[in-house]
Amino acid sequence: MKNINSIKVIIITVFTFLIYSNTLGHKYALDDKAVYWKNEFVQNGISGIKDILAYDSMAGMFGKDSKELEGGRYRPLSLITFALEVEFFGRKTSDISAKEDFLGNPRISHFLNILFYIISLLILYKTLCRLFKNYKPKFEFLSIPFLATMFFAAHPLHTEIVANIKGRDEILAFLFSILALNSILNYTEKNKFTALISAFIFIFLASMSKEISITFLAVIPLSIYFFRKEKFSKLIIITIPLLAGAGLYLIFRSIAIGNQTGIEASMLMNNPFLEATTTQRYATVFLTLLIYLKLLIFPHPLTWDYYPYHIPIVDWADWRVILALVLYLSLAGIAIYGFRKKSIYSYCILIYLITLSITSNLFFNIGAFMSERFVYVSLLGFCVIFAYLISEKLAQKILNIKKYKNLSISIFVFVLIAFSLKTYSRNFDWKDNLTLFGHDVKVSINSAKGNSTYASELYKLSEDAEQSKDTLLRNKYLKEAIPYFEKALEIYPDYSEALIRLGNIYYKLDGDYKKMMDYYLKTLETNPLNADVWANAKGVLNFNVDEPEYEKFIWKRFSELSPDYYESYFQIGSLYYFEGVQKADSVIFWLEKSKSLNSNHFETLFYLGISYGNINNIQKARENLLKAVEISPNIEAYRYLGISYGMEDDDKTALSYFEKALSLDPNNEVIKGYVDLAKSRLN
Repeated sequence: MKNINSIKVIIITVFTFLIYSNTLGHKYALDDKAVYWKNEFVQNGISGIKDILAYDSMAGMFGKDSKELEGGRYRPLSLITFALEVEFFGRKTSDISAKEDFLGNPRISHFLNILFYIISLLILYKTLCRLFKNYKPKFEFLSIPFLATMFFAAHPLHTEIVANIKGRDEILAFLFSILALNSILNYTEKNKFTALISAFIFIFLASMSKEISITFLAVIPLSIYFFRKEKFSKLIIITIPLLAGAGLYLIFRSIAIGNQTGIEASMLMNNPFLEATTTQRYATVFLTLLIYLKLLIFPHPLTWDYYPYHIPIVDWADWRVILALVLYLSLAGIAIYGFRKKSIYSYCILIYLITLSITSNLFFNIGAFMSERFVYVSLLGFCVIFAYLISEKLAQKILNIKKYKNLSISIFVFVLIAFSLKTYSRNFDWKDNLTLFGHDVKVSINSAKGNSTYASELYKLSEDAEQSKDTLLRNKYLKEAIPYFEKALEIYPDYSEALIRLGNIYYKLDGDYKKMMDYYLKTLETNPLNADVWANAKGVLNFNVDEPEYEKFIWKRFSELSPDYYESYFQIGSLYYFEGVQKADSVIFWLEKSKSLNSNHFETLFYLGISYGNINNIQKARENLLKAVEISPNIEAYRYLGISYGMEDDDKTALSYFEKALSLDPNNEVIKGYVDLAKSRLN
């Protein structure tokens, strides 16, 4: 028996490694950017761990105080493993999505994902063996634990987790959750108090990996109830360390990110139900729940992208919603009916429903319609039921041992091969962003995010081609990106990424800055402080356009859409400033507005000082120039200050400012002349 178990362990290990071995040459994809190469804390290696523990998991990318952190993600454990990778295995690495080298080693990262996944499977197998110890299969290799573990290992829905480096949070969460269950089994069988301590530690580590582990506060006691004859008081005892471990995590989480409940995103890509009524929201949720059931049984096609509107907003009149409601009510009924009888069906359905509950959108909006990674743990219930049907129910129906063996092995092998081939082939899609997005945009045809994300990868390739002076290749990528950006805007007209980059493309291809500005203005209607819009508009209008009246028109529209931002007022004032002394009143009007919103902007203060001087308001001129040189010492500002005092015959003060100007540029002949003049007047 021991030898057979060892063989099973070897089979699970080798089989899992083989079906995921083709990920070892992969690079980074999807959310790897946020958790790895763009994450400052991870890039700092061991020295970044203190920040990983102290802040939101996205703070390393967006900044500690960024508004992008709304929603709250505190999953530090996987980030700590990435930081350790950077520390011990990191080397300068490039990626198509990155604009500069970073520290990383994707081969190591992918290997560790496979390794942690295999370890979790071996712990799962051991735990299932303990739970199902009273179930004796007719053939050892057709036992429920072995069949369930193999199905779980091969299921294609797991590719998003294992093939994507970021998926380590799910792997670790499941690994430590299963270890917590195993520890509780140790306690119930051996009555060792240390097992409760282990359970506390493991559920804490699981929660620090990802919040899904908190559902094991229900899964673990249920497992003991279904497979052990324990008093209710003992179920309470085993729950205490689990509550303590999860509670400790919640304390850490609260200290790091505060209370994020009730905060709902205002952008469609982070709130897919933004344009849905309450009834539509729940109808759409049930549609996604139906899709989950379909993917458990028939995992095709697969996609990373279930964003709006790959999943459409539906009403309760949709037959699929009614079917989903009937199926889930039936599942709930079976679970309730079999609860007291401790039915395997009841147990597996409860595992599925409980672990899916917090990502289902039924109880709170998680910011996405659905995702394959959300059923990473939940499909365990399906795998166990399938294994139970083959190992137990089929054996009861087919009494002829040989027929049963041949049929059950045939079913097992057929399903395992089908799952394995799908998993192995799907892994190739996760090679890098371009491969993944290019493949899945053909699946998620009606996803604004999928279309825009793939187009953005093409856009990045055009930038690389531009740097290498290959204009033909640059234009090729830009033209390929256009229909995908346009499709994204057809689906979601306010999509900032698509609007900005489509505007940039028309400017790059045709020099059409007016069309570019039209896209920018559309962006500001919903995203008035978009940094890319403001930076690009300044660059293009200031350096590549010479139409003052058109520029004023655009900046005035910017000011209407972003009335609380100083930049547009400054730009209008600057345009009037360079038109000459006769526009001083207009300069002052617009720059005073700019100054009221940003009183520490050097150019605003400098231009105001000069303009007030042009209308002979010396006091206001001097007031603004003095403030300007406090911010940034400047030759011209000092010169004009010196002139203002000279006009009042205060030659001593005038000389002091001229000398300050000269100290900044000792060889400036013009300033030397002012110094000499001031000195001569003093003599």
